[in-house]
Amino acid sequence: MKIPISKITLFGFMISLLSFGLGQEADALAGNGLKLYYENNAQVELISPEISRVLIDVYDPEALSSPPTSKDVLLTTHNHGDHRRLDFVKAFPGKQLDLKTGEIKLKDVTIRGIASAHNEGGEFKEEGGSNYIFIVDMAGLRVAHFGDIGQKALTPKQIKALGKVDIAITQLANRFSGMTAQNRKGFNLMDQVKPKLIIPTHLFDPSCATIAADKWIAFNSYKKHLMFSIENMPAETTIIFMGNNANLIKLPYYP
Repeated sequence: MKIPISKITLFGFMISLLSFGLGQEADALAGNGLKLYYENNAQVELISPEISRVLIDVYDPEALSSPPTSKDVLLTTHNHGDHRRLDFVKAFPGKQLDLKTGEIKLKDVTIRGIASAHNEGGEFKEEGGSNYIFIVDMAGLRVAHFGDIGQKALTPKQIKALGKVDIAITQLANRFSGMTAQNRKGFNLMDQVKPKLIIPTHLFDPSCATIAADKWIAFNSYKKHLMFSIENMPAETTIIFMGNNANLIKLPYYP
């Protein structure tokens, strides 16, 4: 497991705040950031400080923190049932990008969808394609959700569109995308992106959790959601296993 000195310096301040009874001040700082819920498969909720909410790859609507409203945005990366509930998509009351590229702007959130491929060599389509990457700028952070991407490498155009990613939500092992521990396709993609934080989604091969913990600073979290802000972004790439993925490997808890 990778435990560099920078990990101690990065999170020591947060832990010290709690140790000295200053948890309220730390919570107040986090309240200015982005709230991220992860609900297994690739389902994610992102909530801004101004309460704008972006829902991504909702396969279990009952697991959402609250029912959808017309103010919410829904993004769907891939058409398999573990990413997309057609009944939910059709009834969704707010704006959405369903299996297509495009842009949605709210007062405090900017969203862009770009085409990608579920398998190597797959065709990139503006609409109705095999996979999409969604880039969400919220609370001063850039979040990229890679859906069921199965490319062995990102294209120069994709890399330019992604820019500097703070939080990457991505799979590391998925037999349907030809992503294995042996070819390390998911890890190679993240080497291109170089995000500050990774929240893994599909991990069909548990050995990928061990590879990830050796490659990056690694934590488990059993919390339903985590708060992220510009101030608590790590200096080195860090991976946080949430949901069922947190049961794959024994790791320190994320502060």
